[in-house]
Amino acid sequence: MSTWDEYPSNYRSDEVQANLTAIKAGECASVVGLSGSGKSNLLGFMAHRQALFAPCPRLVLVDCNRLREISTQALFELMADALGGTADSPPGSLAGIETRLEQELERNPGVCLLFDRFDALVVGPDGEIGAGVYGNLRALRDRFKYSLTYITATRRPLDTRSELAELFYANTFWLGPMSDSDARWNVERYVRRKGLAWNAATVEAILRLSGAYPALLRAVCEAHAAGAELNVDSLRQHPAVSRRAAEFWADQPDPSSIRQSGLDNIPLLAAGRTPELVDEAQLTAKEHQLWAYLLEHPNQVCDKDDLIRAVWPEDQIFESGVRDDSLAQLVRRLREKIEPAPSSPRYVLTVPGRGYRYSPEDSSR
Repeated sequence: MSTWDEYPSNYRSDEVQANLTAIKAGECASVVGLSGSGKSNLLGFMAHRQALFAPCPRLVLVDCNRLREISTQALFELMADALGGTADSPPGSLAGIETRLEQELERNPGVCLLFDRFDALVVGPDGEIGAGVYGNLRALRDRFKYSLTYITATRRPLDTRSELAELFYANTFWLGPMSDSDARWNVERYVRRKGLAWNAATVEAILRLSGAYPALLRAVCEAHAAGAELNVDSLRQHPAVSRRAAEFWADQPDPSSIRQSGLDNIPLLAAGRTPELVDEAQLTAKEHQLWAYLLEHPNQVCDKDDLIRAVWPEDQIFESGVRDDSLAQLVRRLREKIEPAPSSPRYVLTVPGRGYRYSPEDSSR
């Protein structure tokens, strides 16, 4: 019995059905989900439990996390491995993939390639690699039109300028919070694995505070199992939640993406939200290290020594006055780049005699 066999047969039923409706009609579909939305779980479930969906095209998972490098050849090698079969042409070639698809279509009425982390194929400011990959995938689709379909999982919608984009216009689905039944199953599975005994009121509080958003749901479970009380203030202080929130905001999702994902009203996500005016591309390496540390510890007093070790781990310890002055100068420069009014900071606050504290509440107003 595999991990996928534990999943309920109706897992993400609305999302699964929307994708199946598209591919059974010979169309492609795009699953867009922000960090922590559970895209990999959705595609993995569909690929490993496809007997539930018969009759349907064969679902073949192509996990782009396993790419040996970002290139068309590496992608084709990964696709060839996922498809199986044999070909006279090299597995990293378009001809080799075409042969394997022909073999597969002799046994099945259709094939759907499920590309997890499709974002990995876009690199460079102008998406140079993406353009080449997109062109080849479009050629395959044209060769096996309606028999070959794609489902892509990305954190942002596909570039509308690409050759692939028009394949997904009619079927782009945003992945957000789980259904009540899926969220409860996830909590129950966590409880069983950890040998815990949480009552119904505890489960209800976890569902409410996490908004049933997959990664945040897990973080709240971990924080409460470690002793955090089930309220916003206590959970925000726990690293499991604050780091998860910081990771979410590190992708800098725009308000439209948050709204389409159904994440407008989850207070815990504000734990790692960065100020609207921050352009991290303008930060120096040291400024970025300082900023990253503060984001990981929202609403916590960060002692000077801890900050110094985080920013200058390679340096020898030197006299306190000198290093305190270096930290103060770095904080001043960071404030100049993130604060609307650096002389009256709202986000990076000084705690006299101790250090500094990052206040995310102001940044979400």
